Amino acid sequence: MLVGLIVAFLSALVVTALVKGKMVLAGIGIVALAAMFTFLLIIIRRRFGGKYQVWIDQWIYGHEGTATMPQPKLTKKNKWLGFVVGVVVFICTIGTYHLCTEGHIAFKYMLPLSAMFFVPFLVFQYSQQRPKIGPLVLICPILYTIHAVLIVAGVPIFFTGNRGILNMALPVFGYTFLAHVISHVYSRYALKKLKGLTYLEGDTANGN
Repeated sequence: MLVGLIVAFLSALVVTALVKGKMVLAGIGIVALAAMFTFLLIIIRRRFGGKYQVWIDQWIYGHEGTATMPQPKLTKKNKWLGFVVGVVVFICTIGTYHLCTEGHIAFKYMLPLSAMFFVPFLVFQYSQQRPKIGPLVLICPILYTIHAVLIVAGVPIFFTGNRGILNMALPVFGYTFLAHVISHVYSRYALKKLKGLTYLEGDTANGN
């Protein structure tokens, strides 16, 4: 969630700087984004980032104990499929930005157009990673779809002018952040209830 906020802020900074012609500020933002994505690649790779993930997990949740859960079974075919889908979505995203910035498509239709490929991509990601991630992450594609439908229906919930380029970026990061916040809060609540049930069962077993 923190990384998502940082990326969203840096992306908005770069876009704003480019629009206003502040190339030095835009360059700083691009370098910062490159550094962030490099960091993410290091963390994602198990060989280099595994120990850091374990350290972060233990630092935040270590006092709660540990649990195991089924891991997604990704075959070599599924991994390649995920890579191909990611590349296609990236190309579609760049193409959508290009069509809007060149004036071929109005900026207000940027989000509805992107929903045609971004929403299926999010659902595909969920199907690939469950049960490691829960269904609450689907809040993001649901909100994205609702947002797109409202725009098509005529509701003015979009940016215009120089800020039109944010029509896709902000909802993507905003709805993703919201979905993960809700998932995290629910997981805390579920853990608390589970601990309560375990405590009661222990007392019953002891004859109390």
